[in-house]
Amino acid sequence: MINDSVLDLIGNTPVVRLCALSKELGIDALIKLESFNPGGSHKVRVAKAMIEDAEARGILTRGSGQTIIEPSGGNTGIGLALVGCQLGYKLILVIPDNYSQEKQELLRLHGADVVLSDSRRGNNSHGEMAMEIQLMHPEYVLLNQQRNPANPEVHRRTTAREILADFGEQRIDVFVGGIGTGGHITGISETLKARWPEMKAYGVEPEQCDLLNDRHAPHDIQGLSVGIVPAVLNLGILDGVIKVAKADCIEMAKTTLRRESISLGISSAANLVAISKIAEDLDRGSTVLTLSYDTIDSYLSYFR
Repeated sequence: MINDSVLDLIGNTPVVRLCALSKELGIDALIKLESFNPGGSHKVRVAKAMIEDAEARGILTRGSGQTIIEPSGGNTGIGLALVGCQLGYKLILVIPDNYSQEKQELLRLHGADVVLSDSRRGNNSHGEMAMEIQLMHPEYVLLNQQRNPANPEVHRRTTAREILADFGEQRIDVFVGGIGTGGHITGISETLKARWPEMKAYGVEPEQCDLLNDRHAPHDIQGLSVGIVPAVLNLGILDGVIKVAKADCIEMAKTTLRRESISLGISSAANLVAISKIAEDLDRGSTVLTLSYDTIDSYLSYFR
């Protein structure tokens, strides 16, 4: 098949069984490899959906060269840079200064202007700074993935439907997903629970944080716990939140690469750490699904 644009390749990512982990835990652990998307993560779905929604509402005009500004730790930024390049937009990304140098350089290589926020101001320092810049430049368009309904909606409309098609009549007992902006865990969990009402949905957060009690703390697991309770997050869909430690996530990323030959970023590995924590409370053979958001490539500094 010949495609007209890299944007045509978004979605329809594969689901793979984690054979070694499944055998170790006595469950059927599966992972949807969102890292197979253009740009290397699930966030390209969100980027495209938010831009298309803004175009439909007359906020953005394709090919106009308008400037989009967004606070992003990396993957949404890469997605916006990729989609913006194809659809004719400029991009300013505000990211915390403690995010990996690899991701900062990658964003610049994609053509984005990168502005660094002071991470000492908290996990949402980049969000606050983006809003300050947008106030000074009202012509900039702030898509704001944490509050944008297009974020969870694209996962209801695409990611979750792909999962339903792949599983058919096979039931999913548990879905595990990290909580960053809240988009994918909301959209996927709502849709899957409509098919399987008994399914449990668990969020994942760093051990320093307590989202359910609106308590936030600095941490080093990029992509999780952004310092606020995101507006698009449906807390009511969650059956619990599992805390994970950075050291365990790093070890899980290494172990998975060596045992399963699957490359996981730190927040993706966090999902597998969470699954390991709840496995003993599940019935033997339970089907547990999670996502791989990106690969280990952008986190190599964690392993030095």
